[in-house]
Amino acid sequence: MHSTRSMRMTKSRRRTIAAGKATLMRLLLIATMAGGAAVAAYTAIAPPVPRANYSQILPAKVTQGATLAIDREVAELGVLAVDEVGRAGFRLKNSGTEPIEISQVRTSCMCTFADIALPRGNSPEFNMAMHNDAAVNAWKGVLDPGEEATVTVVYKPSLMPVEGSVARNVKFATNDPQKPVVELDVHATVKGATSG
Repeated sequence: MHSTRSMRMTKSRRRTIAAGKATLMRLLLIATMAGGAAVAAYTAIAPPVPRANYSQILPAKVTQGATLAIDREVAELGVLAVDEVGRAGFRLKNSGTEPIEISQVRTSCMCTFADIALPRGNSPEFNMAMHNDAAVNAWKGVLDPGEEATVTVVYKPSLMPVEGSVARNVKFATNDPQKPVVELDVHATVKGATSG
């Protein structure tokens, strides 16, 4: 008789535990759904989280009288073996009456580098904005009226080996109202690389 009573208590206790688990599961489900609804509501009304857009160049404040002349905007590097390095120079001249400001310099690929030789010194070496440190991304250069500068673009195919026709560029912002963003392109035909 004692063992039957123990069995009944055990069955009763099992039912209580099962009922408690079922209630707990319902509460967890309701909490999860409510939490999901709260997250969805917050997402709908919260301001979007800013994401870095390394390819975007923001417009600089334009200056009337700032006029940038460029000797060319495209340079052919010819045929390059994958382990060769191609270089091209682009001449800039301030042909206006106000200083030209150059900023936000970046390249289109990790295999491409650029620097600018100005009358008062050279810039740092630029790469893709995401690969530059903050000081490099914040760099600004100035060309006074009549001054010239040289932008040197260096293409190293071995850093991003592809075969065939390849185009890369360097971009930067200026305060010239006619040239708020300048793009200087280099083109090469790469031989001996593995496609990829």
